[in-house]
Amino acid sequence: MRRIQLITLDCALVVAEEGSFLGASRRVGIHHSALSRRIRDLEHSLGTTLFERHASGVRPTPAGMRLLHDLRRVLADLDGTLAFAKSARSGKTGGLLADLDTSEHAIEFLHAVAEFIRSRPDVALSFMKAKRTAGRLS
Repeated sequence: MRRIQLITLDCALVVAEEGSFLGASRRVGIHHSALSRRIRDLEHSLGTTLFERHASGVRPTPAGMRLLHDLRRVLADLDGTLAFAKSARSGKTGGLLADLDTSEHAIEFLHAVAEFIRSRPDVALSFMKAKRTAGRLS
């Protein structure tokens, strides 16, 4: 697969949010025909149609909805990583240690962790298995 520029992926998100190439082009500051070509090239690279085009605008196809959903997560992760790298450079990092018994509410815990990560990109989380001896963590 040929390389896809990050700006193109960001443009796809803006097109979906705006519901039109014209609205998206105003928001990202490029001509709507250039934006449309960029999205068409992305669709060609992926081998699938991401947007249904109508006279009143555009709507993501099922494949487009899946890609955009995953893309939002990936770009949020990237933003968090970049924010962490920036804060690490300035020495403003912190940490959190939590003991987790996976048999109790693991899904709720993971959702809480995911929300925490999204809200605090300046904090690095590390998970490790703790050794248990006679009911104590060591």
